[in-house]
Amino acid sequence: MDNWGFKRNNTNRFFARGIVKQLLAAIVVFIICVGILSFEGAFSKKFHRQVAYYLTSQDGDWAPVIETMVAAGLWMDSINRGAFQVVAPRDDTLYLTLPVSGTIIREFGWIEAAGNSQKLFHSGIDIETEIGMPIRAALDGQVIKVEVNDSLGRLVMIEHRGGLTTVYANCSEVLVKEGDVITQGQIIAKAGKSISGKGQLHFEIREGQQPADPLKYLNF
Repeated sequence: MDNWGFKRNNTNRFFARGIVKQLLAAIVVFIICVGILSFEGAFSKKFHRQVAYYLTSQDGDWAPVIETMVAAGLWMDSINRGAFQVVAPRDDTLYLTLPVSGTIIREFGWIEAAGNSQKLFHSGIDIETEIGMPIRAALDGQVIKVEVNDSLGRLVMIEHRGGLTTVYANCSEVLVKEGDVITQGQIIAKAGKSISGKGQLHFEIREGQQPADPLKYLNF
């Protein structure tokens, strides 16, 4: 019997020991940081200012850290439950990451226009976020267009392998230029302001020249 395509992970103990070592290292680092902050002195004050700046600065984006912690928690939970590991090929072009932290307020497809019953085709998703929030590349690729569009505002277009293209529109600032090679998670722009006055990103995925539903590709 092939266990329905599942394969038991026999390295759970090895990984569990690694997690324990990482946890102990994190505790040691925490104790050192607390010790530094508890002392008076020029070095301690400088350290305190740097920590405070990072925690309160708009440039500090905790989304990747939180995503990693959640993923690690789910992984450890699967170890504790003795879960099986699915053995299946993975095509990285199908696993894009959400480009900005926020709430999806408008999905892909036909939507009703404001103020009337007419329907319009929405070629991407709109994500409500904070103004100036860092926008990250959803996948490795190369910037092929940076422009200001009449309908989409300031945008960045990135070409990826597998015939995929991603578009990041309504940006307040673009931090890359055409021809730049981009890695997944790299900050490429900052979110701009929507008509409602809130921060917003318009995000599209195109298969060749055809728009596709980003929710089909995004890995939450």
